[in-house]
Amino acid sequence: MKSIVLLCLLPLALIAQSSLREDTANLKGINFLYMNVDTSLAPDITASERMDISDIVELQLRRADINLRPYVVNAPKSNVPLVEVSIKEADARGGDSYELVLRVHDFVTIDRNKEKTIATIFEVRRQTTPTTNNMVPLKTRLRELMGDFVAAFKKENP
Repeated sequence: MKSIVLLCLLPLALIAQSSLREDTANLKGINFLYMNVDTSLAPDITASERMDISDIVELQLRRADINLRPYVVNAPKSNVPLVEVSIKEADARGGDSYELVLRVHDFVTIDRNKEKTIATIFEVRRQTTPTTNNMVPLKTRLRELMGDFVAAFKKENP
């Protein structure tokens, strides 16, 4: 009985593994990135903590020798390819935990409702657990998230 269950789960594992490869393969050929950090959905984060978070993201990208270009707020379509890190409060656990999402948008367009949309070609999510000092686990998880992204980016763009 166990072997039948394992045989049924094997194709699902292979599909999940191949979809992970497809996600990282979409990063191939990107020579530079624009960077944006959005914490608007996490009102508990102060201005100094926002700067720390932005510095962590930028430092991880620069240490990996990823060419960063300045982000222009008023021209979202010219900021492509864009690595966007958004941080929001996790609804399920209350205000002490956060959800971190890293997305890469590229010039790939999708027609939705007869309108061109810039596609998300890569996405990674992490969640923090609530603690008394919620910035320490947030920054730790952010460093892990950026480390995973940098490894995937460098794998596709050596």
